Amino acid sequence: MTYTITVKPSPTPGKVTATSTPLLDSARYWLANGASPAATITTTWSSGSGHYALRSTIGHAASLTVMGDRFQKAKQSRIPAPPTR
Repeated sequence: MTYTITVKPSPTPGKVTATSTPLLDSARYWLANGASPAATITTTWSSGSGHYALRSTIGHAASLTVMGDRFQKAKQSRIPAPPTR
């Protein structure tokens, strides 16, 4: 399964309606809600004349955070425990 997050500009000028790390935060959300860590997650967006995309597995993206301009391992408290079934 692939989860796709599409980022687009807010219809209200000056209003931010997204996180600064949509791929990583979405991966943590889906992991906490029962998605397989091996599932693919993709974030796409368009900016002017360019189109961009990031892709990872949910488990790997959920384990990362951004500090400055670098990826780092997220603190364990930010990584949700898988739901019990």
